[in-house]
Amino acid sequence: MTITVLLLALKSLLVAAATLLLLRLTRARSAGQRSTIAHLGLLALVALPLESVALPTLALSLPAPIARLAAIAPAETAEPSGILGNRAASVRATAAQGSPTAVSFSSAVAGVARHAYLLPTLALLALTLVALLRLVGLRARAEVLVDPVWLGALARAQRRMGFKSGTALLRSDELGSPVSWGLMRPVILLNDAAVLAPEQAEAIIAHELAHVVHLDWAKLILARVATAVFWFNPLAWVLAREAHQLREEAADDAVLAADIAGPDYAQLLIGVARHQCRGAFLGAHGVAPSRSSLGRRVRRVLDQSPARGPSGRSWVAGFATGMLSMAVPLAAVSIAPSRTAHATIEAPGATPHSGKPLAASAPPETSRPIATEERAAHPLPVTSVANTGTRPNADGQRVSADQPADGDAVDTMRAAGISVQYRHAMAQAGFPDLSFDQLAEAHGVGVSPEFARAMRATGMSLTIDDVVEARAMGLSPEYIGAMRRFGINGTLDDYQGMRSVGVTVNFVQKLRRRGIKLTSPDKLTEFRAANGDPDLDSDP
Repeated sequence: MTITVLLLALKSLLVAAATLLLLRLTRARSAGQRSTIAHLGLLALVALPLESVALPTLALSLPAPIARLAAIAPAETAEPSGILGNRAASVRATAAQGSPTAVSFSSAVAGVARHAYLLPTLALLALTLVALLRLVGLRARAEVLVDPVWLGALARAQRRMGFKSGTALLRSDELGSPVSWGLMRPVILLNDAAVLAPEQAEAIIAHELAHVVHLDWAKLILARVATAVFWFNPLAWVLAREAHQLREEAADDAVLAADIAGPDYAQLLIGVARHQCRGAFLGAHGVAPSRSSLGRRVRRVLDQSPARGPSGRSWVAGFATGMLSMAVPLAAVSIAPSRTAHATIEAPGATPHSGKPLAASAPPETSRPIATEERAAHPLPVTSVANTGTRPNADGQRVSADQPADGDAVDTMRAAGISVQYRHAMAQAGFPDLSFDQLAEAHGVGVSPEFARAMRATGMSLTIDDVVEARAMGLSPEYIGAMRRFGINGTLDDYQGMRSVGVTVNFVQKLRRRGIKLTSPDKLTEFRAANGDPDLDSDP
């Protein structure tokens, strides 16, 4: 069982790694073509468990040393002589005879491992179910949109994309940005703010209808199932995130194909990014980009060089064949111990070929207590029942598991890589009394005491969560400080939006030399997104 699970994990790593490598090798291709590769990889991941059961088994022999390590039976290792050797032989003989204690322990370990895998999987699948049920509620409470401007934009987009199925156009005040979902009866749901901006109708409808035409809702569910089944595989999460990014970029290409100006659409993306819907609790696609993808999407929209064609049938067929050629043999592979290993594992007390028991050793002295001198000479692992429910404290003494021990907080921080000096330095930087979770999060994203002190020196009123967010977004205190010295005061989201479209310190300096003194982050962002002057665009 253990070997089967480990083999499946290894297969998933190989499939995800091969797909990510293909995506890297096809960087010059369009987002639609690369999206096809990413989702074929996710499909291969989801199919791995089913293929492993349905396909004929291609058994590979497992070397005997590895088989012994993977088995419950002990390997042939040297043991101490005397009473300790007899005790070990007794334990091994008892296990070979099917000791109820050994069997019970093996069953307990197997049960814990099974639950350790199933609990995160079920939690992630339950989260996906909640997100889908939320869509049902949103549709039931939404109103039908009858605005002729939006209906006309929908009709033109359907005609341009050759999409003849009916699409419900609804509005709701429960969302911060437009979203779409569905296959047979697709829905485009607009928020109230979007409805009040009819000049954005063509771009929003083109983006959301592209998701519908590309069957992106089914791909989203596929990605969530893949990450739920292989939650322990970091490459599966990376692949799912890249697939989501490529779906959005392919929809952006559909907007540009509708003759929407790139700077105008970039301005729309920046505006709706502030009202992003939380994707984990909403099983749908939206035009609003996440903070992590905003910069990449805006730069790509403003760039005229990327390929923007759709994924053709030959491209899909070719890569589907390639994925099948890789995934099917990989799923069929199974590992079995060699015959020698089987003999050693199944009969630890017999010779491998004859099956006859080896010569019996002297009866183990299990009834006599072990002398103190023998314990000192041959220390045994601490596995007695007396230690059950205990743990060592900071001084190495064993205390009750329910009893807090002195220095445990320090031990916990040290185990997480957080030193006492780091905690003191963060306090001196202006963030005293931080909890362990706050320290761990700050340390995990790379917030140094110097960075925290510099962020406070910008003059912004920041909490530790704000500092962590700034570090995660890549905002530097030097950039924020320079902008505030120019009189450009805003929030972290404002500065992130400015930075993502290229509002640099040099850019602002050039504007000032030309007599353009914009201090509003929104105005600066809009100006930069619409600006095409190469002199302003280049740094000296």
